[in-house]
Amino acid sequence: MHCEGRLFKLEIELVPEPLWGRSLYHYLSREEWRSLRDFVAREEGEKCYICGSTNGKLELHEFWKYDDENHVQELAGVHLICELCHMIKHIGYWCYTENGQMSLRRRGLSREDLIKHFCRVNNCSVEEFERHEKESLEKWMERSKHRDWRQDLGRYKSWMRNHINTVTWTKRDPIGDRDMRFQKF
Repeated sequence: MHCEGRLFKLEIELVPEPLWGRSLYHYLSREEWRSLRDFVAREEGEKCYICGSTNGKLELHEFWKYDDENHVQELAGVHLICELCHMIKHIGYWCYTENGQMSLRRRGLSREDLIKHFCRVNNCSVEEFERHEKESLEKWMERSKHRDWRQDLGRYKSWMRNHINTVTWTKRDPIGDRDMRFQKF
């Protein structure tokens, strides 16, 4: 995303509301997700794809591209990123929901810590962060107005067929620990 003509290395990525819960993370079992994470770690190494950090926990993140005209969300890649970069990606949760704010505090972090990380990685000012955040929220609101989004898993759809022992993907039940059948390929 550009912020007044500037391209950032670390960007806020707010998933349109109609697509919440529609991701590889939610479709795959925990075992399949770990298998994918291990594959990415072998391919890319145990470092943050964005900032290069090797400290702390690295989390698998899905990078999506959006075709706003045709309302298609396309999975562009999956990469390991550090906890702070991941929190920036999902800043809507961490800074704009009660559960996210409580979880952030439990980790001993604040919104200011996230902003400082964003500015350090992007070598930018707090004002540039604030403009980027505002633009990201506006883009999210516009995208969320559309209920007819389609999803394209791209090359990951065929990778999953070839590298994971099952072709049945499941959607994790957000309330319990059950797996719900979602889609067969």
